[in-house]
Amino acid sequence: MSHPASPASSAPSARAYSKSKFAAFLTAIGAIVLIGAEIWLAAVAALWALDGFFDLAMIGDLILVALIAPAAIWATWMTAKLAIAAEMNPENAD
Repeated sequence: MSHPASPASSAPSARAYSKSKFAAFLTAIGAIVLIGAEIWLAAVAALWALDGFFDLAMIGDLILVALIAPAAIWATWMTAKLAIAAEMNPENAD
């Protein structure tokens, strides 16, 4: 005689698969560091290349930094914001 499976026993609990908030935050930090390093390396490389191409003095370098650094800061901030939001979303739990 077979017994019908109860819904609680047939479906794995969502709690068993969800990762802790701490682990999700650490995963987000890893993504932020990786992508942030790429953003800042690209910004420094652009500064170095433009300085070499235009043969700028100190004032020219400062103007380039004033133009490129805000974009790099914004890109790093958005990366951090989106990575944390994605990792904390319960639909993305492993």
